[in-house]
Amino acid sequence: MKTVGIFLVAVALIAGMIGCIPVQYNLTIDSTCGGVVTTPGEGTFTYFEGKVVRLVARPVVGYFFVKWTGDVATIKTVNCFLTTITMNGNQHITANFVGCG
Repeated sequence: MKTVGIFLVAVALIAGMIGCIPVQYNLTIDSTCGGVVTTPGEGTFTYFEGKVVRLVARPVVGYFFVKWTGDVATIKTVNCFLTTITMNGNQHITANFVGCG
């Protein structure tokens, strides 16, 4: 009887741990001609749900940053080259640049 009780406790603990597996989402980042995303970089990155990710976009000479586009609902400030995004699902964003002149 004692063995059955220990077994049931172990099963309950394992079942509880399965429900606690953190959710992860992909953040895909790219940019238009005229600049790059330096933080966290360009490509696809995986983060846990709720993670606040710092975004930094840098223009090349002759261009300036305009805004972030795509899945921007959780971007703090879409018109700022330095901002954050909160991961609440898979997201794809683009840093947009335009030439000066």
